[in-house]
Amino acid sequence: MTTTAAPQDTRPADEPRPVTLPFALMFIGALGFVATYVMAVLSTRGQSVDSGLMDAVTLSGSRHDAVAAALPNPYLLLGGALVIGLLALLRRTRTGLAVLVAVPLLVVSTQVLKPLLPRPTLADPWVMSNSLPSGHTGAAAALALALLLVSPARLVPAAAVVGTALTAYMGLAVVLLGYHRPSDVLASVMLAVGAGGLGLLVRGRPLS
Repeated sequence: MTTTAAPQDTRPADEPRPVTLPFALMFIGALGFVATYVMAVLSTRGQSVDSGLMDAVTLSGSRHDAVAAALPNPYLLLGGALVIGLLALLRRTRTGLAVLVAVPLLVVSTQVLKPLLPRPTLADPWVMSNSLPSGHTGAAAALALALLLVSPARLVPAAAVVGTALTAYMGLAVVLLGYHRPSDVLASVMLAVGAGGLGLLVRGRPLS
């Protein structure tokens, strides 16, 4: 009687397992978000630099109107991300679930955290409620995240380029329009990184 040996894992002992990437992304996202909030919102120097940068680049007049007209609709971006997740659900259940878990978590967190986080008046010349994180940027990042999670390995670089460009464009636009400070945009990106880690964990296979 012959026996067949179980296949051995030939990866080097020090090579990180795929499961470490999702947890690393979630940790980086959470740490980055907290650090952004503490440095840009809870410190006088941070508020001064953050608001100063926004004021320095905010457009007015016809240029403001042109950028506002070209601003992507965040609801359409979110709808597109959810449609991608639903379509993926029909072919790969875990991939679809990954999108339908990560995307709503990202978008809801941008809306829930904003009114919950206090913004002390330290350096701003006017009193205004907290605007961190940016919901517009979160919607763009949600679509980028959906594209990354459903893309096969050969298309991941292209999806990363498209998603990064869309998120960067939205983030830059809302700063130029004076809707958000740079820290608001960065905080949403950090949330997207964390949500992406959770999505990878649900999906259960390496990104590439």
